[in-house]
Amino acid sequence: MLTRMFASIALLLFLFASSAAADPNDIGMAHSEAFAKACAAGDIAGVLALYEDDATVIWPNEGEVAHGKAEIEKLARALCKSGQPAPKLKSQNSKQVAPDYVVNVGTWDATATGPDGKPVTSEIRTTEVIHLVNGKWRYTVDHASIGLPPQPPAAVASPTSN
Repeated sequence: MLTRMFASIALLLFLFASSAAADPNDIGMAHSEAFAKACAAGDIAGVLALYEDDATVIWPNEGEVAHGKAEIEKLARALCKSGQPAPKLKSQNSKQVAPDYVVNVGTWDATATGPDGKPVTSEIRTTEVIHLVNGKWRYTVDHASIGLPPQPPAAVASPTSN
């Protein structure tokens, strides 16, 4: 009985040390790459597997807020269509904030067809909370936004002549 208890404690310590010792940037990168791959393939089940059941998603377009996988699935179906370019990860910085939580901040390029039929690329900024659940990392919060275009330079007033 005592041996079994020590074995259980040793296993728990090993699992805790393994998750705590993992590089948060590796965790974040693996998760982002899995999302990009599944999305590019139109693999909605693969995209949804990256989220907790009660995750919250806030994506850039108006009204793109979802709570739970059923609502997230609707957004993923609109974004992740096979043959359509998936967002491409440009940069990322991840920070472990607890043994089972990583905060991931990144930028992506998303290309879509503009009103003139030509491709338009937008930079998407992301802030995500990834949670370790049953040995697998899952989004619990996925927030993405697109910045406003820069303001045009102010017109310079010309001197008036009298």
